Amino acid sequence: MAKSKSMHDRMFIMLERWLRKFHRAYINIYEKMTLEEFEMVGIKKDDRVLHIGCGPIPNTLIVLARNIQADYTGIDRDREAVEMAKEIVKEYGLDIKIEYGDALTYPLQDYDVIVVSYGVEPADMVFERIRRDARKDARIIYRKQWDFMDRIYGRKSIPHGYEIMAEHNRRDLIKSYLLKIK
Repeated sequence: MAKSKSMHDRMFIMLERWLRKFHRAYINIYEKMTLEEFEMVGIKKDDRVLHIGCGPIPNTLIVLARNIQADYTGIDRDREAVEMAKEIVKEYGLDIKIEYGDALTYPLQDYDVIVVSYGVEPADMVFERIRRDARKDARIIYRKQWDFMDRIYGRKSIPHGYEIMAEHNRRDLIKSYLLKIK
């Protein structure tokens, strides 16, 4: 099952790099879905939002920044993805900070909302770090595959030390949880 997940991740990265040419259409497809997902978060104007694993097409950040005023930062530990993401954000003329960064070392304490992309690894260590170092009132978005896909990709449980505040099933087979640190 870990092999299936790893292959899926590699294929998704390759797909996003190919989709770079069509990023506007790609982002538009995800716009409504992302806005519906983030209704449960209630992002406010003075919120600082960190997206861990923003990838080469930071569609979540672009959709949010186009529709909800806040301070947005995306990090990824793939330098090529970071450079591509910076180029795309620049094309949109949005005020989104994209940086090379690892969730295990990146400063977390100033963020009100932390989004952890599906596929960020090592997930257990990332969530332990967030639990330990993020603000206790931070709103955490945890994305995983829908439950019926657990047989293919392995069961992903809610990280230890968190409470589920809300959940949302996206149409792209991703389940999103709004978590609170216990």
